[in-house]
Amino acid sequence: MTIKRGVSAAILTAGVLTAGATPAHAIPPPPPGGDLLIVYSYYSGEQVIGQRWFGCSKPPGQWGDVTGMPKVFFTPC
Repeated sequence: MTIKRGVSAAILTAGVLTAGATPAHAIPPPPPGGDLLIVYSYYSGEQVIGQRWFGCSKPPGQWGDVTGMPKVFFTPC
């Protein structure tokens, strides 16, 4: 009986650890073809509070509050 409990506990533990694992939130790769303007937009709720950008053979720039989790946008030049 104790062996069954031990096996059940091990299976349950492995299942919880596997189910609790989530993939990392990585920045997606840019779409293929041509030069791109890469824009990081920072939000507070649904309102944009800052942006950072670079690409298109232009100097990089930013405005507003650029802290927190960004959303990444790829715009063709």
